[in-house]
Amino acid sequence: MDKTERRAVKQSRKQVLAVRKSLAGVMDNDAALRKTAEGQADALRQACAMTELGALDVETLNAGKAGIRVSALKNAGIKNIAQLHGMPLGRLTAVNGIGEQSAVKIKRMADEMYQAVLATARLRIDVKKRSPRQDELLKSLLILRNSAPPRARAQELLAGEPGLEKALKEAKPCGGALRWAFASKAKKERAAQASAYLAVLSDGPFGEEGPRAVAEYKQAAKATTKEAYSDFENNAAAYYALLESLGVSAGTAAATGLPAELIAEIEQYPLDLAHMKAKLRGYQAFGAKYILHQQKTLLGDEMGLGKTIQALAAIADLKAKGETHFLVVCPASVLVNWQRETEKHTDLPSIIIHGSDKTEELEQWKRQGGVGVTNFESMLGLGDRLGFRFGILVVDEAHFVKNPQARRTQVLTAAARNTGRILYMTGTPLENRVDEMCFLVGCLRPDISQKLAGMKTLSATGKWGAELAPVYLRRTRGDVLAELPDLIENEDWLEAAKPEMEAYRSAVRSGNFMAMRRVSWDVEPASSAKAQRLLEICDGAREEGRKVIVFSFFLDTLSKICAMLGDRALGPVTGGVSTAMRQQLIDEFTAAEAGKVLVAQVQAGGVGLNIQSASVVIFAEPQIKPSLETQAISRAYRMGQVRDVLVHRLLCANTVDEHMMTILSTKQAEFDTYAEESAVGTESLKGQSESAWMKEVIEQEQARLGESVQNETA
Repeated sequence: MDKTERRAVKQSRKQVLAVRKSLAGVMDNDAALRKTAEGQADALRQACAMTELGALDVETLNAGKAGIRVSALKNAGIKNIAQLHGMPLGRLTAVNGIGEQSAVKIKRMADEMYQAVLATARLRIDVKKRSPRQDELLKSLLILRNSAPPRARAQELLAGEPGLEKALKEAKPCGGALRWAFASKAKKERAAQASAYLAVLSDGPFGEEGPRAVAEYKQAAKATTKEAYSDFENNAAAYYALLESLGVSAGTAAATGLPAELIAEIEQYPLDLAHMKAKLRGYQAFGAKYILHQQKTLLGDEMGLGKTIQALAAIADLKAKGETHFLVVCPASVLVNWQRETEKHTDLPSIIIHGSDKTEELEQWKRQGGVGVTNFESMLGLGDRLGFRFGILVVDEAHFVKNPQARRTQVLTAAARNTGRILYMTGTPLENRVDEMCFLVGCLRPDISQKLAGMKTLSATGKWGAELAPVYLRRTRGDVLAELPDLIENEDWLEAAKPEMEAYRSAVRSGNFMAMRRVSWDVEPASSAKAQRLLEICDGAREEGRKVIVFSFFLDTLSKICAMLGDRALGPVTGGVSTAMRQQLIDEFTAAEAGKVLVAQVQAGGVGLNIQSASVVIFAEPQIKPSLETQAISRAYRMGQVRDVLVHRLLCANTVDEHMMTILSTKQAEFDTYAEESAVGTESLKGQSESAWMKEVIEQEQARLGESVQNETA
């Protein structure tokens, strides 16, 4: 090897050494940043614990009749437990009336309270209450988020060259004339081979992509606090998932109401997320494992908890283990959303099978594999063309197939025979009657359904829930989203003016229940108390930097609201709006400035849409079912929401609105009783059909207003 060749080898070795050092530096920096973020998160959690202690009056010390002289502490200015935690013993004994023995006891009790609170303290990032500790944590998390791709590439480049260290060592003789001259023949041969290897590395992906990955990592590390808060507001769910991956728990519960033995079995499932782009929350990973381990399940998580991402995680695992085709059946309104979520969270191909081209799209799905997304109506036209095996059948909004006599139910049942795995999903299974729940479970696990059929009278008990455990998983937001901000619900009672009451009396006289429900919206906006209150709320939201969603059952009310708000309004989103246009409106609303108002029909806008960019929800009138309002609120109050959500119900005193609120309250109480047991109830008043109570309300209002019943033909 001559001088020129040795110089070239030396240069290649030097370059490879530099790249290796830089890539290793990326990994070291990443590890250090993760440790820093863990420390910052722990410090913030401790601060949260201290805040909770600050809300505990020192009177708490005597909750167990410990005989503490609390009055002496208060006289010394010690009002809460937070002041006592960490307080030096000497300062406590200096308090007039507190002896050394009492001081030791007080300190022990305060420290025990702190440890108890800390054990369950929930880390919550509050964009309205910033602090240096929170600022630094968010910035660290943003850097970890943005630097993930170059860090992964750095790790891949280093791991992909296991012979690098050996080659660097064996190429050393090429570094100088004397070293080369005194090297043995064997060393020279090894040096020549190592040099050739290093030259390939230097000129190949290692030498070219390595510096690029390092540069991208350094750029990501320049993130600012302002950028961190902005990104957090748009991607809060990803931040909390990242915190969980760092081992910082937000106090979430993975499995509510399941037997410990079943939980242990499910946790052992080897979930493979190689095809997932998104990080899962702990409870979501458990949900995916539950789906896969149990094979035929009903996921009943409350709306906003990410049932879609859990289904996609299960699909990703099946793909990693050799399955190729996966079928999703959902309402037409969320076809596009399912495709977008698939593309966003996985690397799997997806295709919508719908409309006039559904046959060709079905054949394309058969050829390419991936996730085929279709709706209930399109399933009717596909028939026997689905007669081949696929990895899993996912049915979103499964309560749409609760009727065994319906054609859509029969088609789905037939399609389910082509797979050993079925996932039914619904955020509101409790709207169904017990018989309907038994049918849904029967589609998945006939053995469990048969047991349930014999114990329907126990449907609100723990035994019912225990029987459902192998097939039905339900978690509420309170169970798993400890970081969610407050949900503040307001009943805005308004006094209807003379024109409104005249129109209302006319509706009562005619016995038209739907016209009665339009109270205050059946007059000009200038004369409408509800319209004026809606404007006030929207104006206030704009000043506070918030966006608004307005829901109504009635199309004419929506039209009036849009006209009244002018260019501030987007929509309305109704059942007649195409899936693509609906998603376009949501995208536009998400990107819009504060003060924008999305107007939606409650039946259409309350299902399957993610609108957490809004933090004010307005109901133009009370809805007939509490589930309709719950669904609608869940469009905004869901995983990823970072602001407290304000709900306003516009109500007119001395009208049908009062009856509606009483009825809704009764229904919600029944609903909550069943929900606590993960069971299924009915939203109809017990022993009374919907039409019966409507008739009763009309008669009560006619009697109250002293109006005689008049047929419109009279």
